[in-house]
Amino acid sequence: MVARPDLGFSAAAPSPLSDARSVPCVIIRGGTSRGLFFHEADLPRDRSLRDAVIMGAVGAPDPRQVDGIGGADMLLSKVAIVAKADDADADLECEFANISPGKSRPTYGTNCGNLLAGVALFAIDEGLLGARAASSAIRIRNRNSGSVVEAFVRGLAAESELDDWRAGMSATGACIDLDFLDPGGTVLGKLLPTGRERETITLDDGTAVDVSIVDAGALYVFVRAADLGLTGAETSCELSRDRGMPQRLEQVRCEAARRVGLVNDASQATEMVPDVPKLAFVGPPRHYRRNDGLGMVAGDQVDLVSRIISTQNYHQAYAVTAGIATAAAASLQGSTVNEALGGQPLGRLASIRIGHPSGVLECRVRNRRRQGETEIVSGGVMRTARRIMQGDVLVPNRCYALPAKRKVGV
Repeated sequence: MVARPDLGFSAAAPSPLSDARSVPCVIIRGGTSRGLFFHEADLPRDRSLRDAVIMGAVGAPDPRQVDGIGGADMLLSKVAIVAKADDADADLECEFANISPGKSRPTYGTNCGNLLAGVALFAIDEGLLGARAASSAIRIRNRNSGSVVEAFVRGLAAESELDDWRAGMSATGACIDLDFLDPGGTVLGKLLPTGRERETITLDDGTAVDVSIVDAGALYVFVRAADLGLTGAETSCELSRDRGMPQRLEQVRCEAARRVGLVNDASQATEMVPDVPKLAFVGPPRHYRRNDGLGMVAGDQVDLVSRIISTQNYHQAYAVTAGIATAAAASLQGSTVNEALGGQPLGRLASIRIGHPSGVLECRVRNRRRQGETEIVSGGVMRTARRIMQGDVLVPNRCYALPAKRKVGV
């Protein structure tokens, strides 16, 4: 267990120098994300108070997050809340809060596969697993989705084993294998919520767009990039030049939300379900320049290229849950993702390499056929995770005081 420093005042008492309370906190990078990690017992039980405290710790809703320790970026403004599980089906329970810069409240609608690697590391360092060997499988239940993930901690990453220039994440820290068990139907209970591998959505301007709506690890709508004049290999800078593209992609996402029953009218989706489903556009393999502009990814290093848009922002890397959904969609002949792979069926155990803005994400998928339908047994990735900071974060006292309820008529 990692020892915490003595700051001279208790977690329950205000700091003598600030109008604030100190809360034990750890910052961990998991894969391509970074987040604040808390023991659930160190946060208020009341959900509204807890939300206010984690917002105060991050420094939200200021989009710069300068009054907290958030990263002012969708990949860096996340919170993980961890506790020991109270049943035999899992060792740990975790819940992820996404705090997008400028937003006034956290969202809990989705899992964060990258930070799941950090959960395993946090549990080992904090002594939540007792005397258990770190090399054994750690079963983590994610409260956001109800899914269970097995984490296997291999030990310190070796640069000879992981080329971070290609993988798009640091080779520092520990290597952790994540296996998402039975990920099909994570959100809506069915791998194909509409029952179809592929369907067409028509935009307001008359453009017909082929999509596949797949629920595995997370709910995604996969768009054939070529239908929108894209390749799937664009940098965020290139994408941002077309100011109308996010709105067109949002039309697709909103209609997909209606088709799977999340909203009754597509016009409600941006407000009611801004982060579900998420959207990715895919294309066949090709050479492309990474977002940082420092290196190229060769077409023969990937099996397809893909880009994600999440809450109307272009993702700078690739979510792990997106990787699981992409690998699952690749297993479905006729899907837009399988088409990008060349239309060939995957074997029962397959691995696909996804070219994303920061590098390459390799996902493994195990599938089977049952009663004429494809089932996803498991999907997995390897991530690295590193503990960056430990200590206490000072949260303004106002975050612990909810405003009094207004009387009717006042």
